[in-house]
Amino acid sequence: MDAINMAQMYLSDVLVCVQPAAKSLARATTPRRVTAAAAVVGVAWAAHAFYTMLVPPRHLRKYTSPGIWTTIRAFAANKGYVEQREVFEEHMLQDALKRGLVKSRDDPPMPVYMIWIMGYYLVIVQNPEDVKLILTDHDNFDKIQFGLGYTDRLFGDNIVFSQTAEWKQQRKVVNPAFRRGWATSLFGTPARNLVKKLDEYAASGAIMDPAEWTQRMALDALTLAAFGDNIDSINHPNAPIVVMYNTLMAESADLGKLLNPFYKWSKDGKHMLALIEQFDQFIFDMIDTKTAELAAKRAAGLQDGDQDARNLLEMMIEAAEGTDFSREDLRANTVIFFVAGHDTTANALSFAIYLLGMHPEVQERARQEVISIMGDANPSTPAEEMLYPTTNEERSMAYLTCVIKETMRLFPSLAALPHRITTAPVTLHDGTVLPKGTRVTADLYSLHRNRAVWGPGANEFKPERWLFSVGPDGQVPMHPGAANFAWAPFGGGQRICMGQQFSLVEQRVVLAMLLLRYTWTVVGDDKALAGKPEVLPGTLLHPVGVQVKLVRRGVE
Repeated sequence: MDAINMAQMYLSDVLVCVQPAAKSLARATTPRRVTAAAAVVGVAWAAHAFYTMLVPPRHLRKYTSPGIWTTIRAFAANKGYVEQREVFEEHMLQDALKRGLVKSRDDPPMPVYMIWIMGYYLVIVQNPEDVKLILTDHDNFDKIQFGLGYTDRLFGDNIVFSQTAEWKQQRKVVNPAFRRGWATSLFGTPARNLVKKLDEYAASGAIMDPAEWTQRMALDALTLAAFGDNIDSINHPNAPIVVMYNTLMAESADLGKLLNPFYKWSKDGKHMLALIEQFDQFIFDMIDTKTAELAAKRAAGLQDGDQDARNLLEMMIEAAEGTDFSREDLRANTVIFFVAGHDTTANALSFAIYLLGMHPEVQERARQEVISIMGDANPSTPAEEMLYPTTNEERSMAYLTCVIKETMRLFPSLAALPHRITTAPVTLHDGTVLPKGTRVTADLYSLHRNRAVWGPGANEFKPERWLFSVGPDGQVPMHPGAANFAWAPFGGGQRICMGQQFSLVEQRVVLAMLLLRYTWTVVGDDKALAGKPEVLPGTLLHPVGVQVKLVRRGVE
């Protein structure tokens, strides 16, 4: 019996009980009868709340859903997003076939579906028209202040998750720090440290996990660009700040723990809070140090000449002067830069390495483009002296950019948009009116693989599909409008990811250096070799189990 039928039957039973009580109350109002009637009314109210919690609103019942119990089991199992999505997709397909919403298993998926989450139904779109609506109409689709456990305490009110009114205030301070170029040295220097480690794998023939090493390298690049200090996690993976940050990220993504209603009072919750307080101290110390350094530079009449090489925190501190942007606001936005500027890019690089290893012909074509622009690398060059592309060179790598774009189509760093809530009635592409207060998101992973949009080869890795879009200047457009919002890994509209260029420059620099230094293949893990690598739980697509074998080019 499904949840809707069960709730309907339960409500019917309660109403049968309520009717005699109501009649009795009408005939007499003795204390006993009043008490009894009040109890029945209370039960009826509880039954109505139970019914409302389980049964989708009438205007949404036409949409397919994996079912409440399937959803609960999938979340409780703490499955990775891709595996979880496959479970949902199978149950939704069975539901759609049963209800005649599709004719066969080969039909494209429904453009809109819904799932039950903790007492409410979430509308999920996976078609370009509705994705565009959500991303561009931010007045009617506001972000939700959503926190489980201590995640709201960790991230605070930052520009990524803040609601529209607050976002408009924060962007005045945060946006200027991102309206600049990015010196390739910010990424080339940490990448040299990465290459030095990878040379050891190539020399020994050992197997390398790309996710582990891109995470470390991206964290070093992020701290160098954001704060001017490289924490060197490549060489010191067990440094206290590295361990603390990685633990915080793992805990904040563990739904199995966070869905516990007593989490804050549990041992795990208390440990999480203690880590957050330590991390806060690290961030606040950095803010105070940078503030003092800026004051000292001004007093000495000094000023940085290279804007592209300046760190983000300094620029935010300067932009915040004379505004009501608080020290706590600086902390919240600094923390979100750790995540948005590190994990997302690291995952994109991991999947690019994976896909290039699975497709040697694409890898070689990308390598030849890099060689044509930078020249070939001398195999005897020490890692610490290895060339990295200049700004003009990395911008000229059109095919490599197509590789990156296609990688982020198949494996968007963020598989689903942060949840929105409608602030006024809105109309979806199929004419459905969503009333105010409806929770909505976009399934980017499914959008990017939607056969109705991409055709029968939707799941195939084909970077050349983007070559048609290369402009006269050699640039590949990376905004969602260029693909009619069928591709949107960085979001879109006014709230498009501010770190988009930061990520793209980093990816081009690192991949170009790896292509010059090595050839590689994917080995080992059966799921990865079958084209379906596992990922960690949560909407950040972090690959698990991918194994790569590197070979130094030109080295016998």
